[in-house]
Amino acid sequence: MLKSFTVNDIKELERLEQKLYESMDKALFQIRSEITSNSSQMLFSKMKFGGIGFDPLNSKRGLNIIEQINQSFTYLASFYALEVLFIEYPELAPFRLNLGTAPGSDIESECGELAAEVFAAVAPTSNQKLKKDINKVLETNTRLKFVFFMCPNFELGRQPQYERDDVIVWALKGANTL
Repeated sequence: MLKSFTVNDIKELERLEQKLYESMDKALFQIRSEITSNSSQMLFSKMKFGGIGFDPLNSKRGLNIIEQINQSFTYLASFYALEVLFIEYPELAPFRLNLGTAPGSDIESECGELAAEVFAAVAPTSNQKLKKDINKVLETNTRLKFVFFMCPNFELGRQPQYERDDVIVWALKGANTL
């Protein structure tokens, strides 16, 4: 399912975050009820292949919990990145958010001035994700280029030690400080 849409302000962003947390809460309730009535093998099977979990932005649509976890943290990282952009670059709003497999940069300013890639991982160097995202954003024709990441044990803010070729690298709220 392609998820590409425009976010005009922080209020819209807060509504998206609320949808995500509703899906997390619904999955938690589902896990609690399944945990007492299933064997560990059945529970893990449902978690991997379906029967437990929901689409992060549509709690009525089932999804396996592994995908829900992966998508939820990628989406949260994108929401946190948008929050930074709304605060630091309000004149470039609105922003287009391209989630999942939607084409384009993960975040683009509608005016064409900014492109950003966003990811959540255990470390910024995992699977060369940071390097790949820097290269991807360098291919855009925008004035401002960003890579945002959510990883444990990083302070919120710019990470100049990772920056290159005018790409601004920014750590988001740490995965361990939600």
